[in-house]
Amino acid sequence: MKFSAVPAALLGLIISLAGFATANDDKKALTPSEKIERSTPADPMVTVTLCVMSGKITVRGWDKNEVRARSLDVEQIEFRRIDKAKDSSKPAIRIDVMVLDKKYKLGKKADCQALADVDMDVPQGATVQVQTRDGDIRIVGVSAAYAGSQNGDIVIERAAKLVEAGSVGGSISLKDSTGRINLSSAGGGVEVANVRPSNAEDTVEVGTVSGDIRLDRVTNPKVLAKTVNGNVTMTGALTRAGFYGFTSMGGDVVLAMPHDASFKLNAKISESHDLMSDFPLKYVREPASPAPTPKAKPAPESVPKIPAPKVLPAKKNGPIVDTVTVKPSVIVTPYSLHRVIAICGSGDATITVASFGGTLRLKKM
Repeated sequence: MKFSAVPAALLGLIISLAGFATANDDKKALTPSEKIERSTPADPMVTVTLCVMSGKITVRGWDKNEVRARSLDVEQIEFRRIDKAKDSSKPAIRIDVMVLDKKYKLGKKADCQALADVDMDVPQGATVQVQTRDGDIRIVGVSAAYAGSQNGDIVIERAAKLVEAGSVGGSISLKDSTGRINLSSAGGGVEVANVRPSNAEDTVEVGTVSGDIRLDRVTNPKVLAKTVNGNVTMTGALTRAGFYGFTSMGGDVVLAMPHDASFKLNAKISESHDLMSDFPLKYVREPASPAPTPKAKPAPESVPKIPAPKVLPAKKNGPIVDTVTVKPSVIVTPYSLHRVIAICGSGDATITVASFGGTLRLKKM
């Protein structure tokens, strides 16, 4: 299933489903003029996929081992079991939620064609994969969330293990979550607040083309933020031995940290902009470079690559989720930069900054 209208160079979060069997249902509205509601038993760690052409998608985690879907805008809701279970009496492990408009008959290939708002309740341990071309997405209280919208905002809260989301024309907000994070937006900003790791490998990667990035109380051991034409702001304590990398082509980088922050700074800043610091910095001389050897002329420095959600491993005949890719077409010519290497305190954390057209500001909270 896929949206034919989605630009390939901007957004691809494609859910492809094949070889499925229908799951057992226990609820169904009697007439199409009423709210359509269906539900089916599910494994506590079920994977649920949903795709619509246009409409708002709302997903909530609850304490029942059951998937429930509701909508006022569709003719029919169907659950299709795609886990190929040997024992069909057991709760489904992988379910595709199909929503069908009145103009599409049951059995016709109508994936991702519905124009409908859909509400879903899923087990709290579920992995959710949702996509809409024109509409907002809200996901609360699940284990893992994959979300994509071409023209809509994405809001995710209380995810327990993993979040990957991408939007072309909307903003992304993530709050009160745990695990590995990967967010990208072409035309909107990204906000991340109160996020922590579940293990030492959990990174936070955020990228925008023309939106600001705001990070607040992010304690993952590795944080990367890249923007082409926006500001980057981070507020909160640094993780001991943590790594923080910030790149901005045309905006400021502002880091607000506690007064006792300890870090090593390695920054490249435009000659026409400043480094302003509320912290006492001990500047370090850059090590002398060895004698140059002949080599090919380097290519012009280009726009940083915006991070994209990884592909969810798919089982045979299961859903395939492509990456969300934001690919700027502009090429930026090299700036005149100067390098700053400095230490504050004992240098516990590492901060690297590449600011090609903005100011670097280190503020005390």
